[in-house]
Amino acid sequence: MNNYYHLSPEERALIMIEYNQGSSIRSIGYLLNRSPSTICREIKRNLTTQTSKYCAATAARQYKDRRKLCVKPQKLIPNTLLYNQVKEWLVYKQWSPEQISGALKDYYPEQEYMQVSHETIYRYIYAHPKGGLKKLMIHSLRQSKSKRGARGSKSSNYSTIKPEEEQFICHRPEDINARKIAGHWEGDLIAGSQNKSCVGTLVERKTGYLILSQMKSKSAPDVRQGFEEKMKKIPEFLRLSMTYDRGSEMAQHTTMSNNLKIDIYFADPHSPWQRGSNENTNGLIRQYLPKGTDLSHCTQKDLDDIAWLLNTRPRKRFDFKTPQYMMKQALTENINSVALGF
Repeated sequence: MNNYYHLSPEERALIMIEYNQGSSIRSIGYLLNRSPSTICREIKRNLTTQTSKYCAATAARQYKDRRKLCVKPQKLIPNTLLYNQVKEWLVYKQWSPEQISGALKDYYPEQEYMQVSHETIYRYIYAHPKGGLKKLMIHSLRQSKSKRGARGSKSSNYSTIKPEEEQFICHRPEDINARKIAGHWEGDLIAGSQNKSCVGTLVERKTGYLILSQMKSKSAPDVRQGFEEKMKKIPEFLRLSMTYDRGSEMAQHTTMSNNLKIDIYFADPHSPWQRGSNENTNGLIRQYLPKGTDLSHCTQKDLDDIAWLLNTRPRKRFDFKTPQYMMKQALTENINSVALGF
């Protein structure tokens, strides 16, 4: 079933112009790529009775008024009897939301305004503004999770990105899988002490060449900026694709893909072997950046020095040639093919 989207202000403006000029419902629907029945309902619902004209501003205002009627009134309002009762049982007695909901039905069987579902209690806790009261409420829950839901589940608030179907690793071209062409990278973050700092790692699949990127934080904008700054220094013909896991730090992958003109693919959940080059190299990096290290003290020069040490280390899979040698060879092959007109 196709997703339905409410009419935008721009669409209402076009409906107003076309309808008031005498255009047919079907022609307006064709212009907006909308069903004629959608246009018909919109006009009938918002037509000005006095002038038989359609006004976009009036229609938008009436739309907002109708939307307000669709929202259920909030039940847990601070300083009300219900709110105080829920807060007392949650914070001081440390009852679960389900126990609180059941007890309210038992204590107040005839008073519906004093009853609330456990789902509403959960939603209120996690939607509550940041502050001491929110922390106190969350701490009172059994598992004290800062966000709701099982990690990695579709209903979870833990931010894992949901890529498009064509970005799944199973749709990655065979040339990438076979490591035939240089320019296809695998990316990841190495976390520092208490997961408060991180370093970006990029490994080219064919040559094993490593790039380390200093990150301000694990936030999506900082990760995108960190990777972009390093990748933009690479020639475009060596910037073909990147494979990553589905961590929330890649939430701005679409922007990164557009800025770098690079295809981005995502490994299946909990499948680190699908980015084997990166995972193995991360293990080598830990020789220089052990677990528990505060990575915020590492400068980009420090990271470049570590990358140089690993890029000049002989590798058995290259007959003990170095990733730096393999990358130079890839650069030479491209220069030769351009010179020969291939």
